[in-house]
Amino acid sequence: MIQFARQRLGNKARFEVVDLDQPPEIAPKSSVDVVVASLVLHYIKDWRPLMRELHRCLVPDGALVFSLHHPITGWLLSDRVDYHRTELVSEDWDWGGVPVTAQSYRRPLSSIFGELRRAGFAIDTVEEPRIQPSPDIDAELFNTLNTQPFFLFVRARPE
Repeated sequence: MIQFARQRLGNKARFEVVDLDQPPEIAPKSSVDVVVASLVLHYIKDWRPLMRELHRCLVPDGALVFSLHHPITGWLLSDRVDYHRTELVSEDWDWGGVPVTAQSYRRPLSSIFGELRRAGFAIDTVEEPRIQPSPDIDAELFNTLNTQPFFLFVRARPE
Protein backbone atom coordinates (compact mmCIF):
# COMPACT_ATOMS: atom_id res chain seq x y z
CA MET A 1 0.00 0.00 0.00
CA ILE A 2 2.87 2.38 0.75
CA GLN A 3 4.43 1.71 -2.64
CA PHE A 4 1.08 2.33 -4.34
CA ALA A 5 0.63 5.60 -2.44
CA ARG A 6 4.15 6.75 -3.32
CA GLN A 7 3.53 6.01 -6.99
CA ARG A 8 0.23 7.81 -6.93
CA LEU A 9 1.27 10.91 -4.95
CA GLY A 10 5.00 11.19 -5.60
CA ASN A 11 6.50 14.10 -3.67
CA LYS A 12 3.12 15.50 -2.58
CA ALA A 13 3.22 13.45 0.63
CA ARG A 14 5.71 11.60 2.79
CA PHE A 15 5.07 8.01 3.82
CA GLU A 16 6.69 6.14 6.70
CA VAL A 17 6.64 2.51 7.73
CA VAL A 18 7.20 2.04 11.47
CA ASP A 19 6.63 -0.57 14.19
CA LEU A 20 3.57 0.89 15.87
CA ASP A 21 3.99 -1.29 18.96
CA GLN A 22 7.34 0.43 19.66
CA PRO A 23 7.13 3.70 17.74
CA PRO A 24 10.41 5.51 17.33
CA GLU A 25 10.48 9.24 16.76
CA ILE A 26 8.32 9.15 13.66
CA ALA A 27 8.86 12.76 12.59
CA PRO A 28 10.08 16.05 14.04
CA LYS A 29 7.85 17.71 16.63
CA SER A 30 4.83 19.54 15.16
CA SER A 31 5.72 18.60 11.58
CA VAL A 32 2.85 16.37 10.44
CA ASP A 33 -0.47 17.73 9.15
CA VAL A 34 -2.54 14.53 9.11
CA VAL A 35 -2.04 10.98 10.34
CA VAL A 36 -4.30 8.38 8.72
CA ALA A 37 -4.58 4.92 10.27
CA SER A 38 -7.16 2.86 8.43
CA LEU A 39 -8.03 -0.44 10.14
CA VAL A 40 -4.65 -0.71 11.86
CA LEU A 41 -4.96 0.41 15.50
CA HIS A 42 -6.87 -2.67 16.62
CA TYR A 43 -3.69 -4.69 15.99
CA ILE A 44 -1.82 -2.73 18.69
CA LYS A 45 -2.21 -3.83 22.31
CA ASP A 46 -0.94 -0.71 24.09
CA TRP A 47 -1.88 2.59 22.44
CA ARG A 48 -0.14 4.86 24.97
CA PRO A 49 3.31 5.14 23.33
CA LEU A 50 1.85 5.54 19.84
CA MET A 51 -0.76 8.14 20.83
CA ARG A 52 1.86 10.23 22.66
CA GLU A 53 4.17 10.07 19.63
CA LEU A 54 1.42 10.99 17.17
CA HIS A 55 0.37 13.92 19.34
CA ARG A 56 3.99 15.10 19.46
CA CYS A 57 4.34 14.89 15.67
CA LEU A 58 1.12 16.66 14.70
CA VAL A 59 0.97 20.37 14.01
CA PRO A 60 -1.38 22.25 16.40
CA ASP A 61 -4.26 22.25 13.88
CA GLY A 62 -3.45 18.75 12.57
CA ALA A 63 -5.62 15.65 12.75
CA LEU A 64 -5.43 11.97 13.56
CA VAL A 65 -8.00 10.17 11.41
CA PHE A 66 -8.53 6.47 11.96
CA SER A 67 -10.90 3.58 11.56
CA LEU A 68 -11.01 0.38 13.56
CA HIS A 69 -13.28 -2.53 14.23
CA HIS A 70 -16.30 -1.47 16.22
CA PRO A 71 -16.08 -2.43 19.91
CA ILE A 72 -19.31 -4.41 19.63
CA THR A 73 -17.86 -6.50 16.81
CA GLY A 74 -14.89 -7.36 19.02
CA TRP A 75 -17.13 -8.03 22.00
CA LEU A 76 -19.06 -10.62 19.96
CA LEU A 77 -15.74 -12.34 19.14
CA SER A 78 -14.61 -12.34 22.78
CA ASP A 79 -15.39 -14.68 25.65
CA ARG A 80 -17.74 -11.91 26.93
CA VAL A 81 -16.41 -12.17 30.47
CA ASP A 82 -15.39 -8.52 30.90
CA TYR A 83 -16.32 -5.81 28.38
CA HIS A 84 -14.02 -3.31 30.08
CA ARG A 85 -10.74 -5.10 29.42
CA THR A 86 -8.58 -4.94 26.33
CA GLU A 87 -8.16 -8.46 25.00
CA LEU A 88 -6.91 -10.38 21.99
CA VAL A 89 -9.72 -11.86 19.90
CA SER A 90 -9.62 -14.11 16.84
CA GLU A 91 -11.75 -14.25 13.74
CA ASP A 92 -11.70 -16.77 10.90
CA TRP A 93 -11.86 -15.36 7.39
CA ASP A 94 -12.12 -16.87 3.93
CA TRP A 95 -9.47 -14.99 1.93
CA GLY A 96 -10.14 -16.02 -1.66
CA GLY A 97 -10.67 -19.65 -0.69
CA VAL A 98 -7.81 -19.69 1.83
CA PRO A 99 -8.83 -19.92 5.49
CA VAL A 100 -7.12 -17.24 7.60
CA THR A 101 -7.30 -16.57 11.33
CA ALA A 102 -6.96 -12.88 12.10
CA GLN A 103 -6.20 -11.65 15.59
CA SER A 104 -6.81 -8.14 16.90
CA TYR A 105 -7.27 -6.35 20.19
CA ARG A 106 -10.77 -5.56 21.30
CA ARG A 107 -11.13 -2.59 23.62
CA PRO A 108 -14.11 -0.81 25.12
CA LEU A 109 -15.17 2.65 23.98
CA SER A 110 -13.85 4.14 27.23
CA SER A 111 -10.39 2.80 26.42
CA ILE A 112 -10.44 4.08 22.83
CA PHE A 113 -11.44 7.60 23.79
CA GLY A 114 -9.60 7.56 27.11
CA GLU A 115 -6.24 6.86 25.44
CA LEU A 116 -6.84 9.68 22.98
CA ARG A 117 -7.73 12.11 25.77
CA ARG A 118 -4.75 11.05 27.95
CA ALA A 119 -2.42 11.70 25.00
CA GLY A 120 -3.82 15.23 24.63
CA PHE A 121 -6.33 14.77 21.81
CA ALA A 122 -9.80 16.26 21.53
CA ILE A 123 -12.26 13.99 19.75
CA ASP A 124 -13.65 15.92 16.80
CA THR A 125 -15.74 13.35 14.93
CA VAL A 126 -17.08 9.85 15.57
CA GLU A 127 -18.93 7.96 12.86
CA GLU A 128 -20.40 4.48 12.54
CA PRO A 129 -20.35 4.36 8.75
CA ARG A 130 -22.89 2.90 6.38
CA ILE A 131 -22.22 2.25 2.74
CA GLN A 132 -24.15 3.21 -0.36
CA PRO A 133 -25.67 0.57 -2.63
CA SER A 134 -23.44 -0.56 -5.46
CA PRO A 135 -23.74 -3.24 -8.15
CA ASP A 136 -20.23 -4.39 -7.10
CA ILE A 137 -21.28 -5.53 -3.63
CA ASP A 138 -23.13 -8.71 -2.75
CA ALA A 139 -26.66 -7.93 -1.47
CA GLU A 140 -26.23 -10.02 1.68
CA LEU A 141 -22.91 -8.34 2.52
CA PHE A 142 -24.44 -4.92 1.85
CA ASN A 143 -27.31 -5.68 4.23
CA THR A 144 -24.92 -6.93 6.93
CA LEU A 145 -22.63 -3.89 6.67
CA ASN A 146 -25.58 -1.50 6.89
CA THR A 147 -27.45 -3.14 9.76
CA GLN A 148 -24.67 -4.19 12.14
CA PRO A 149 -21.85 -2.24 13.80
CA PHE A 150 -18.62 -3.13 11.98
CA PHE A 151 -16.37 -0.08 11.98
CA LEU A 152 -15.79 3.09 13.94
CA PHE A 153 -14.34 6.19 12.26
CA VAL A 154 -12.72 8.83 14.46
CA ARG A 155 -11.04 12.17 13.91
CA ALA A 156 -9.09 13.64 16.81
CA ARG A 157 -7.13 16.88 17.04
CA PRO A 158 -4.30 17.91 19.34
CA GLU A 159 -5.49 20.10 22.20
